[in-house]
Amino acid sequence: MRVLNVAEKNEAAKNIAAILGRGRTTRREGFSKFNKIYEFPMTLNGASCFFVMTSVSGHLLNYEFSQCFRSWESCNPLALFDAPIEKKCTAEYEPIRRTLEREIKNCSHLIIWTDCDREGENIGTEVVEVCQRVKSSIRVSRARFSEITPVAITRAINNLTTLDEHVSQAVDARQELDLRIGAAFTRFQTLRLKRVFPRALADQLISYGSCQFPTLGFVVERFREVESFIPEPFWKITAEVMREGGDSRATFQWKRGRLFDQACCAAYHEHLLENPIGKIIHVERKPRSKWRPLPMDTVEMEKLASRKLRIGAKETMQLAETLYTKGYVSYPRTETNSFPKELDLKPLVEAQIQDSRWSDFAHKLLAVGLKPRNGRKSDQAHPPIHPLKAGTNLQGNEARLYELITRHFLACLSDDAKGAETTVRLMLGSADPTAASSLDAGEVFEARGLVIHSRNYLEVYHPYESWSERYMPAFKLGELVTPDKIEMIEGTTTAPSLLTEADLIALMDKYGIGTDATHAEHIETIKKRMYVALQDTKFLAPSQLGMGLVEGYDSMDLAVSKPYLRADLEVDLKAICEGRKTKEEVLQTQLARYKSAYEMVVREARKLDMAISKHLAQEAENIPESTNNPTESRRTEAYRKLCSCPSCGKDVVVRQKGPQDPIDSGVSTQSSANRPRWFFSCTGFPDCKFAIWLPDGVTAARVVMAIGQAVTGTLPSVPCKSVDGTSCFGRGKLVGLKFRLGTVLPCGYVQEDPDMEYVTCLFCDEEFRMAFGIRIASVTTTPPALCSTLAGQQQLVSSVIPRQPNRGFLTAASSAQHSSLPPALSSLRHSFAFLPSSSFNANDFQGNDGHGVDESNPVVCSCGIPARLLTVRKAGPNQGKKFYKCGDISNVCNFFLWQDSSAGSAPNHSLNGDSGVGLYNENVMCSCGLPAVRRTVNQATANRGRQFLVCPNSAPGGGSGCHFFQWADTAPTGDADRPSSCSRGPRTGISTPSFADQDESWPPTTPLGGAGFRSRRNHSTGGSGGGVRKCSICHLPGHTRNRCPSVPQE
Repeated sequence: MRVLNVAEKNEAAKNIAAILGRGRTTRREGFSKFNKIYEFPMTLNGASCFFVMTSVSGHLLNYEFSQCFRSWESCNPLALFDAPIEKKCTAEYEPIRRTLEREIKNCSHLIIWTDCDREGENIGTEVVEVCQRVKSSIRVSRARFSEITPVAITRAINNLTTLDEHVSQAVDARQELDLRIGAAFTRFQTLRLKRVFPRALADQLISYGSCQFPTLGFVVERFREVESFIPEPFWKITAEVMREGGDSRATFQWKRGRLFDQACCAAYHEHLLENPIGKIIHVERKPRSKWRPLPMDTVEMEKLASRKLRIGAKETMQLAETLYTKGYVSYPRTETNSFPKELDLKPLVEAQIQDSRWSDFAHKLLAVGLKPRNGRKSDQAHPPIHPLKAGTNLQGNEARLYELITRHFLACLSDDAKGAETTVRLMLGSADPTAASSLDAGEVFEARGLVIHSRNYLEVYHPYESWSERYMPAFKLGELVTPDKIEMIEGTTTAPSLLTEADLIALMDKYGIGTDATHAEHIETIKKRMYVALQDTKFLAPSQLGMGLVEGYDSMDLAVSKPYLRADLEVDLKAICEGRKTKEEVLQTQLARYKSAYEMVVREARKLDMAISKHLAQEAENIPESTNNPTESRRTEAYRKLCSCPSCGKDVVVRQKGPQDPIDSGVSTQSSANRPRWFFSCTGFPDCKFAIWLPDGVTAARVVMAIGQAVTGTLPSVPCKSVDGTSCFGRGKLVGLKFRLGTVLPCGYVQEDPDMEYVTCLFCDEEFRMAFGIRIASVTTTPPALCSTLAGQQQLVSSVIPRQPNRGFLTAASSAQHSSLPPALSSLRHSFAFLPSSSFNANDFQGNDGHGVDESNPVVCSCGIPARLLTVRKAGPNQGKKFYKCGDISNVCNFFLWQDSSAGSAPNHSLNGDSGVGLYNENVMCSCGLPAVRRTVNQATANRGRQFLVCPNSAPGGGSGCHFFQWADTAPTGDADRPSSCSRGPRTGISTPSFADQDESWPPTTPLGGAGFRSRRNHSTGGSGGGVRKCSICHLPGHTRNRCPSVPQE
């Protein structure tokens, strides 16, 4: 049986394999050059096995927003609180994933050896997820250990357990919250402040994190205390007594302490000088101990390293991690400060006898017995940090940190330092010292002395702590004493010092900001962002930007820079670990809380500008309009789902392509090339390309409400007509649209006011879709009897949504020109109000995305937009040759044409005088009674470049329209040009050639020699018999398909 073992880091995998393999380990390479594979035979539960040991490098999978939300300009940051996210393997770790997938195929058992903390549990879950995608039946076990030693690893392999799902879910919740909250606030802060303060912050990333800002808040709060501190003078009195011929002295301190009134203190001083004889009223000798340290947890290690070694928290954790993976110390991320009873400490002390620096002390400990001092904290996972073996070969900061850990470990196993303290009280200022017996008779002064009897733990811990003796001369109770000096001393209060890293870590630990494993990371982040800086290489001081950010948020009465929000989150995460709360409950509560805070920040953003302006000494520029502006508020909408994608099942949401500058009064001043386009897109892009493009005359779009709810206000709307929800995919919502001023819709709606909004259901408002040529992918329907069987399965999409070219719009200024329309179009004026008048210039129509046809590049792809000119780079016979591809970077229509063969044969989608109004032929009507559309053959056949007329409702593959076809240069035959009795064809939408972007074989195969439209004859004649025999290829009389001139003859 082959068993795959996965550790969290390569060094850990190597050392664990060395212990289990017992010298029989071989190494080979994986796909990742940093993560090796170790193999060795092993006996597991009495069965012979072959172990394969490899590793990851931390988290293998990470949460990311869907592709369409990753760009900072893709959406309003508010949408990120609800936007879909996915857990994916980044490109950096792709080789590790491939190694796991390859190795698991030949294994029947998976053992997780990641670190035994929250993050390690989640990393192990990620490994299982990757492996189960390849082999779902794999058996999974969890090895739990706190140190990489033979004893611990052997115990772990013999007592395999399971992964803790609750702990893993707590990490998932924390990661998702950090991503959503951090991304929303960071995008808002960065984009706004870079715009408002371009000179100071143009290149600055102004990040936000729910741990970063409370951490910054601590630094700012202490800085404010120091900055606002006003020194105040004080006065105190001391009495000095000389003994033993002046060789010793005792300094007595006034029990009143210090006075802030100089005159009052001077009066006391004068009184004492007038009555200088004092009396000893109290002499006490009592034992005094200096406590040995508690066992070391992570927070204590970080604080000690900062204070004693001047090593930052981040470097400390990196060094400790290295020492752990090398087997020198136990697991460094622990909240436990008491040794478990089952941990045998004696072998650990014996291992330190090899080091001459504390060899004698270790011998003494073993002789007198180990007396560990235990604290009250335990994470029930790992013991306190302690050494595992001698570290005589270590160097640099690794050696310094190892020494601190070892001396601390030995010290906490020793006795407290022992001594005796003498306290003497002297009464002065009494008129009759001999009779003074109460404290009210005079002023009391006190002196203390210390004698150390046994240093104990200080013998090994002396580099980090000291205990000094204070000599006290002998005094007797009731003895009269005359001080040699009674002095009034002036002093000044001093401000508290700025925070050090150790102080900051203590505050973070006290208020629950982050965990013992993440404190260093948060401190390092606020340093990188230049929110704080080191002062005198020791103290943390906020920058002007850091001060401005905190003051700005404080002015809004928000707690984002206070510890309370994050502390509550940490409590909730702990509740998930213990099974008292679910991940979903915590996400819902916390996101609602931070989302509310974000909305307030957006409303009160001007206060943030003012606070930062004050500290940067720079006036705010380019201040964005208030979000209370109706036009601007459209882009502050939160993430709103339109429907579920019929292709992949993910959310379809409203998006905007192009500049997102505010639109003034509904009249765009931008050029058509820069005008933003609104559309609905699947959040699964680019894997799923489902989209519904809206006309470029739409100036704003939003999801209003769920279908079936009442529409508030007096906004015009078209209700959902679906009975069973089929046309709405069962979950559609109404949309609110605004158009350029003067736009007239088929239903009679006119955009007369920029604040008006047309509310409709895109799936049910057939007239609206047809007027603007909006095509929605058809969905394969399922008989009702099968609905329950196929519930939850993806619906099959029979076509992909096209991107429509820009349409013309009927505005108030141009409506009068409709009198010049041909009669056939004039009759349709009210239903198809988007059609331009016949006086419109061809330049009024442009290609997709607002780009006009470049005269220097007449080639237009099947989408109706200028094709891209590319060059073959791949080595081969065509290297260097130029060709055209679809003008859309996603290659929607799969258009292809060599440049040297494009002359005179490019698809003609532009408007010209020969084609009547737009692309419609005013003299030829299709069988639907609509003006036929003129198109051009663009495939390499005998008819390339030849124009033909088709039904405007036809689509690729012959699935719609009346199947009308006629060569443009051939006189009409039969009844093809005779309009039918109906005034309008089926409501499948009047279309421009943009439908061609759905089928690689577009134009239809009929003029190119493929299968013809066999039903054309029936549609055109209205009967089933009679008529002149025609070619089944080109549908012209006088020959058969065998002699058709459109087919190249050999």
